[in-house]
Amino acid sequence: MAAASLITADTNPPQIEAYEKCKNHKNRNRQILLNYKRQNNWLWRNCRGHQQYFGTATYWLLVTTLLTLSASYGRADYYRNGGGWQPPQPMLPPLQPIPPPLGSLQNVTCIAHDTKFTCDCQSVNQRLQLPHLIGYVFQVEISNCRSLTIEANALEDTQGLRKINFKNVENLILNKYALAFPRYASNTPLIIEFDRVNFELIDSHAINGNIEEISFIGGRIDVINPFGFTTLKDRAILLKMDNVLVKRIEPQAFKKFAVEQLEIRNCVFNTNVPSKAFYELEVLNSLRIHNNNFQEVHSHAFSFKIINKLSITENYFAAIDAEWIEAYVRESVVIRDNYFGLTSPIAFKGIHIHRDYMHSELLELQFNNNTLQLPVETRPLEFNERFALNIKQLRYENTYGCSDLDTAQKPPIPKQTFFRNNVDNIYVLAKPTKAVATPMNGMNGQMIAASRSNSEFVLLNKYIETNCQPRSYLIYILLGVLALVLVLLLIGIIVWLQVAKRRKKRKLDVVLPEPRTYKETQIVYQIENAGLLKTDL
Repeated sequence: MAAASLITADTNPPQIEAYEKCKNHKNRNRQILLNYKRQNNWLWRNCRGHQQYFGTATYWLLVTTLLTLSASYGRADYYRNGGGWQPPQPMLPPLQPIPPPLGSLQNVTCIAHDTKFTCDCQSVNQRLQLPHLIGYVFQVEISNCRSLTIEANALEDTQGLRKINFKNVENLILNKYALAFPRYASNTPLIIEFDRVNFELIDSHAINGNIEEISFIGGRIDVINPFGFTTLKDRAILLKMDNVLVKRIEPQAFKKFAVEQLEIRNCVFNTNVPSKAFYELEVLNSLRIHNNNFQEVHSHAFSFKIINKLSITENYFAAIDAEWIEAYVRESVVIRDNYFGLTSPIAFKGIHIHRDYMHSELLELQFNNNTLQLPVETRPLEFNERFALNIKQLRYENTYGCSDLDTAQKPPIPKQTFFRNNVDNIYVLAKPTKAVATPMNGMNGQMIAASRSNSEFVLLNKYIETNCQPRSYLIYILLGVLALVLVLLLIGIIVWLQVAKRRKKRKLDVVLPEPRTYKETQIVYQIENAGLLKTDL
């Protein structure tokens, strides 16, 4: 019994003491091993493993090896930004996803290879979610998903992240702060690409942070909530939407950020674009809206604090409200080959010249080969007077009112300066027709504008010559005299017929006997009102 106690006293205390030292060391270094305390962490599993106790030397050997590997990993040539070396990064755990809590969606399987996470759903027919990723990583690629949800801050614990690719996702939900990247998390600006991705929802602040480029290529967006796109970067490079179907966009979906280049091309907006959908953006290089299909665009739907180059080409608009675009331009404005449908006369009054424009000559606004329709009658379009307006082939789907002409001039000219200055470049309908704007059903703006035959339009000055020339009153006088003569002639004929009829009634009837009956003819005259006459007969 004494021997057993002695053996226990000599053997167990060192092991217990080593275990206590391990626990104390773990508490002192909690900042370093924070991510290792979770159950899935490989280092913590080794610390807890099947062997309950281990020696102090073994523990320190394991910690030293980890520190050495992490330091080497941080100095590796994995993180470049513009060709420069990144400074050594603090020690963080290797790439690893964290499994979801019990009762939540199943995680996508993400495989770490060098500095890239590859998350392939393999077209599994169930809703999955992106796991919480940890570690140094340059690129994350997510592909082949039937249904995928990304919860808040799924990538906030990654370091050095430069690029995120989504490919072939049939139904993607970005919840609030799903792709949020605080400035303190990484100084590396991000590139986010969505290739053939269908969004069920882009929630408020879903895409937020130090983002350099965002591209949407193909796919569909069901709903973009307010503040869906915000950024903390001083100046992003590109925001691009190409061949995207947008079912609904809420006000302030894109709000208050600066971008070098904004492109919206080959897109279809199924519902009306509300006011402030694009609100207080700064486009420091060029804004290009090309070959899109819009329904009604409300006032100030596109609001830009500054634009260098504005280009709106080959689009279809069912209708545009007053000042549908508000923009302060510094270099050039080109509006060409568009069909604007029902258009407010002040639809383009919101385009201004930015205060930084310091040239002596007026900035040119090119408004070429556009078709529009006014609700009631042909009226002049209003533009900012500081522009040098260049109009060519402007087609009104309306007729022109001749009452708006100055007939004191020979030939008559329009009273409005807009029509008078562009009488050789404005076309109107030759005959009034009931024109109704309809969606272009896949055709571009040029095809819609050409849907009417060119013969239906006539140059404004030709229309005035044909339909609005003053006519002489002589023809009306001649017509009146001729009508009067015809009436008098008709009256004379009627009077003559009546007189002739009366004369015929005054004549005596002569009775002529038949030759076969009488041998001699006796004519008897009877004089009425002459009294009684006696004769031998």
